Amino acid sequence: MNHCCNHHFVAGQFAGENNCHKSNKSNRSGNNNQNFVQSLVGKNVKINRGGPDSLEGKLIAVRSDYLVLGTNQGVVYVASSHVKSITEMGGKSGGKSGGNASGGINRSGRRNQQVINANNFNGVIRAFNQQFVQINWGGPEKVEGFIAQAGNESILLVSGNQAIQIQNDHIKTIKSAGTGNKSGGNKNNNKNDNKNDNKNDNKNKSGNRSGNRSGNRNGNNNRTQGNRSGGRNRANAASVKTARRSVK
Repeated sequence: MNHCCNHHFVAGQFAGENNCHKSNKSNRSGNNNQNFVQSLVGKNVKINRGGPDSLEGKLIAVRSDYLVLGTNQGVVYVASSHVKSITEMGGKSGGKSGGNASGGINRSGRRNQQVINANNFNGVIRAFNQQFVQINWGGPEKVEGFIAQAGNESILLVSGNQAIQIQNDHIKTIKSAGTGNKSGGNKNNNKNDNKNDNKNDNKNKSGNRSGNRSGNRNGNNNRTQGNRSGGRNRANAASVKTARRSVK
């Protein structure tokens, strides 16, 4: 520079160069971290070590400010700003809680939802507009409802009889609501209905059997009693005729 002769400027220049070196180191560190996360795509990972925000599944994609994770409960979109740690788990891809969440067929035979490909996490949130979703993975901030409005800074969620405004910055994860739960609920309902129907049928059958048995018993008893009384009447009539003859 033309002002290198100025001692104070030179000192400032050195400071600038030191800051430049620090910035380069930071960029290299960020690139290394990004490369490490990118290398985990397709592998089974655990996001956050524990607590209600901890979840495990197959890492499907790494976007600008969010991660796409495939779990047994569907595709989950995780805001990178809320990711404290990410750990590669042992075993095959899509292990216990992982799954084929990129639009394929899962174990239950249902087709999974397609993965949203948005430029950023706010774009993912807007893509869920007018849909039922689950906000956050667990804890007191977990809520399910219908996104009535989705803006750049907040959403309006209708949950039951409540209308809730949630800031996008406080949304840690988002996924479609009910994925992986509907089939289980229907199975349980069908099982209960079948059990109740079978119980009712068995009760009706036992009732018919007992009714038929008691009816047959009563009928047989009536017949037996009728036969007995008829035989007695005949015997009495014969005795009366014999007595009349003896009198004559």
